Amino acid sequence: MKTAKILLILLAAATLVGCPVTSKNIVGLQEFKLDAQKIDGTWISDEGAMLIKTIDPDKGIIKITFLEDRENIQSAKMKIMKGKSWLYFNLLPEKESKDDDYVWGRLQINDNKIIFWHTASENLTKAIEEGKIQGTIKKEKQEDGKYSFTTSTVILTDTAANIVKLVETSDKSYFLWDEPAVFIKLTKQ
Repeated sequence: MKTAKILLILLAAATLVGCPVTSKNIVGLQEFKLDAQKIDGTWISDEGAMLIKTIDPDKGIIKITFLEDRENIQSAKMKIMKGKSWLYFNLLPEKESKDDDYVWGRLQINDNKIIFWHTASENLTKAIEEGKIQGTIKKEKQEDGKYSFTTSTVILTDTAANIVKLVETSDKSYFLWDEPAVFIKLTKQ
């Protein structure tokens, strides 16, 4: 799947496809202060582009607008938080949404590169089943014409501190390290 579409699916439609991981709490331990000059602008991957605009630099809130489909422009607001060692992104629910869950994952910001990793739902499901973290697994039957299938959503209900501790200190991988969405910032020369 294309990198930009992976990120778009992750951010904008993760609760509708596949097996997303959400949290009842924003994941991270403290707000991440953004440098708007470094993050605002157009970011590209080999499969698409997005525009990032800082909304509130002190609270780590940005707006991402996906530029891949000019006829169907989509955007999302995201809050970036610091963990103990890593940064996390949290997709903010739309104002009209009744859902207060946060789609989240790991984020790394370098000088001109942003890398997003989404969560490994199978490993977080096992962590819930083994009592390592509090949460539930919501299963829903989906109908699509001739096809009928069941999707699962992992909903973490534990505290942000416990989530960060689990994913940062465990020997088990809770992110899909081999499937990052990588974007490079376009700069003037």
